[in-house]
This record gives sequence, structure tokens and C-alpha cells, in this order.
Amino acid sequence: MNERVKRIVHLVLVADCVILLIYASFTYFIPFLNSVVHPSRYIKTNDSVLNVSLLSFDHGEAASKTISLPRGTKVQLQESSDTTSKVEYDGAIFAVDNANLATSLTECVDTEYVYPRRMINLFDQKDGELTDAVADKGEQLEVVSVSPDDLDVSTGVVKWYEVTKNDKTYWVPGAYVESQKALADKNYGSNIQYLTYWDEYYGSGYSKDAYIDQIDYKPMIKQQYEDNVMPDVVNAYHVSLSNLINHEQELLKLKDKSAINAFVVEIKNDDGTIFYDSQVAKKFLKNPQEAVDGSVSLEQLDALFTRFEDAGYYMIARIVTFKDPVFAKQNPKEAYTDQSGNLIIHDGYYWPSAFSRKAWRYNVALAMEIAPFVNEIQFDYVRFPDGTLQNSLDGTGDFHNKYDESKVAALQGFLSYAHTLLADQHVYVGADVFAWPVVSKDDQDIGQFLPALANVVDVVSPMPYLDHFSYGAMGIADPMSAPQETLYKFSSITKTQLDNLEYPARYRTWVQGYNVDAQGMRAQIDGIQDAGYDGYMIWAGNGDMEILETILPGLQDPAQ
Repeated sequence: MNERVKRIVHLVLVADCVILLIYASFTYFIPFLNSVVHPSRYIKTNDSVLNVSLLSFDHGEAASKTISLPRGTKVQLQESSDTTSKVEYDGAIFAVDNANLATSLTECVDTEYVYPRRMINLFDQKDGELTDAVADKGEQLEVVSVSPDDLDVSTGVVKWYEVTKNDKTYWVPGAYVESQKALADKNYGSNIQYLTYWDEYYGSGYSKDAYIDQIDYKPMIKQQYEDNVMPDVVNAYHVSLSNLINHEQELLKLKDKSAINAFVVEIKNDDGTIFYDSQVAKKFLKNPQEAVDGSVSLEQLDALFTRFEDAGYYMIARIVTFKDPVFAKQNPKEAYTDQSGNLIIHDGYYWPSAFSRKAWRYNVALAMEIAPFVNEIQFDYVRFPDGTLQNSLDGTGDFHNKYDESKVAALQGFLSYAHTLLADQHVYVGADVFAWPVVSKDDQDIGQFLPALANVVDVVSPMPYLDHFSYGAMGIADPMSAPQETLYKFSSITKTQLDNLEYPARYRTWVQGYNVDAQGMRAQIDGIQDAGYDGYMIWAGNGDMEILETILPGLQDPAQ
């Protein structure tokens, strides 16, 4: 190779190096320079979300819009002054107080104290057991530690705080506390409607205290889990576990000839029977054999539910909660008794007290045991027994209200506890509600005040069965003979209450599947849709095939 060629090759190599250096500068140095000139900051706020107003122009007209920035949101600093800074987020540039900007996620979650928005029980460890220790509304809890890994930057909620109380260390879910006392004491329920009927019996101011002051109404965003997507419309048929097993092939084909795309499967009934080989029962019951029907193993239950889910069904496990004579008999101190501690038979059953934290732990532990196999847990009989007013007034009945809380507060507390743990499993939480508390806009002395429950669960399911309404109810001469009007009026009444919540639970009502024909079945569904809702669950006892065949023509999708 002559000298001239060598020089040319050398020049080409040098040029290539220069090009590579220029490329490297753009690839690495320019972003680095940008990070120095416009460093990252993170939104820090006492609340979970910081609302910022942006000024924009639409066809020459000035307009203002608000964007919500969850705690921990990453922004780019553009320029700063002593009190405020301009930041860029998602293409928009706006001003933020310097107090709301942090240099790290650790700084975002750093707080000295937290304050509960309502009375809550504390946990013994993160994702651990619920203890009997409580913190009152607005009580100052010193924070021992908090991890930035527990910050959900999509919602701004810190999942767990480690706190101290009476020289002991506990954990508290961040979804139910605030970093400022003023936020914890704030009244989020100012627009909640309620009647004061029970003040006549329990004293003036009782209803406000029971339905508002003791309840947490801060808006709770309802999550959709990417690995467990709830269908937009869930049309479910309730069956016993034995019917699901014995008629598996027939039920697997149900969606091909109807609009049914889900099943509600009874896992624990109101006799306290658990229909699979539960290991949890052995931890909570002295004689678990009284409750456990071990004919179905956990492995068989898993395989059964998987076959239905693979076939396209959304699977819901129903757990009867506070109507459980087995638990009550084996745990009388956690049950409805007289003043001497003797169990009271009410409506033919012994009843656990919904104030009992052991009863809470038992039912949530059962839910956690089967959560890996299902899409949703539905708690039924989430209530106190009805018709106990006189025993409450004359002091002959005792629900063992250890914390002096309202019945509504106890039920909201239980469902909040269940939701906290089941959310980790990406499983939705539903609650069944009597129809009459919804119509009356109070709790009917059983603790079921709709707005309080609908604020903390994913699905709320009233039970407006046609034969449960008396003549003239809701202005309908005979509700049983007017199924479409009955479900329309009931659903409309429900809507007025749910609309007062910013993020209400999904409304998926029960409908009567027994003692009706296909036409009556269709009419109920039409009434729900007339009120602007979709989705339903059919109650027909064990879900026998004979009943299903009778109503099946009414379950077909009109669009098909």
C-alpha cells in the first residue's frame, strides 16, 4: 500500500472516530447535560395528590384546567426562585411551590407523624395480623420507618407506615392515615344523605355519629388489576360448590346460550360450613371438624376454578360472614350473648358479633386462603342480626362492643381490613347489602349504611328480591307483579346515594331467580338497564339446574 493510500485510510479512520465521538456526545453527554440543567424532582405533598391549575387558550379564549399529580410523580425542573419553581410534566410547564418538590422518593414519604381518618386497628407487621390495639381518629402516631418502595406513584398512596404506640411497634396501612391532623379531621362526608330515624330510640345525634363522624368518606380510587381484569359487565349465576362440581360440563357451556359470564360459588354458608378442606379453620376453631367439609381439597378447588376461568368465566367466591353458628358456639366471647355470656339464639342461629376482631380475622383468613383461585371475594351477611333493638335498649343483649364503635363503623372497618389484604392478591372485594337500608337511607340497625360500605369495597350488591317488598313499597302497588318497575325504582334510589361518592363501588345487584319465569327474569334485568346500570347476579338458592332451565330464555343477550 503506497503512502497516499495510507493517508487516505488514516483520514477515513479519524473521520469515523470523530463521528463516533459526536454520536456518543449526543447519546450520553447531551442527556447528562440536560439532567444537570433540568434535574429531576418529585412531587411531595401532605395529601396523596397535588392538584395544579394550568392556564391554556382555546380559540383565543383563556381557560383553566386542573391536573392531578400523585405523590412521587417525576417532573423536570426548568427554573426556580426562592418560593416557587417551574417544572415540566407530560409536555406542560407550570409553577409549583418549592415545598412540594423533593430530590428523591425517600424525601416524598418522609414524615414524622401520621393520623388516622377514623378509628383503626393496628397490624403486628407489614401485611401481618390485625391486633387488638387501636388508634383513634386524629390520634398522633409517631412514624418509625417508611420505605419509598411502599409508595404507589400512580395513586400517591403510601402502603405501610411503621409506627409506635404505648412503646410498642405496629404497622398501619397508609390508605387510611394522613400526614397532617387537619386532613385526618376533615369531614369528607358533608354531602352524604341519611335519615335520623334511629335517633328516636338511641338518642339525639346518634345517626350523625354512627353514619358520618365515625366513618371514612375520603374518596377511595377503585383499582383495576392488569392480571385480573374485571369485565365491564358481570352477569353471574349463584351455585353451590357441589352443583358447580356435579354439573360442571353443563355450566361450562352456559355462556354459549346466555349472557351469563360469571359464577358466584358458595364457599362458606350460613350454617358455618366451609365446603373445602380449609387449613385456616384449624387455626381459629377448637373443633374445626364441625365446620369443615373436607370432601374437596385446595388443589381440587384450584383446578376446578381454573377450568372455569380458562373457559372465560369470572369466578366469585361467596363467604357468609357474621352468620356463623359454628364460630359463635366455639367463641362465645366473640358472639351475640346475654349479659351473663350465654349465647342468644336469634332467627334460629347463634351469631358472631361483627364487633369481634377474631371474627374479622377468621373470615379474612378464609378469603386469603382461596384468593389465589378466584377473581373476587364476596362477603355476605356483612351485618348484625336484625330485630335486636329491644335487647339493645333494655341491655339484655350484648354484642361485646369493645371499642364503643357504631355498627356501621364496625362493618366499614372489617371491609377496609379485608380490602387492604386482598388488594395485595389483586382480588376484588364485594359486599352484599339488604335492600331496605338502601331504600330507607339508614342502616336499619344492622350496620349496613350503603355509602359507608360502597366507599371502601370494589362491588356493592344489594338484594332487592321481589318477594321481599311489601305492597306499596317504593310507590309500587305490588312489587312481585311489577319486576321491571321494581328493579328500575330500586336501582334509581341506589344511584342517588352512590352518586354522592367520588369513587363509588360498582353496583351489581342481586335479582330473584326463584319463583319467577323467564319473562319475569328478563323484566328485572330490563329494569336495571333502564336505570342506567349493567350487570346482575341471580339468586336461586343452590342454583339447581331445574330453576336455571326455567329462567334461561330470559338470560339471553337481546343483542344476539
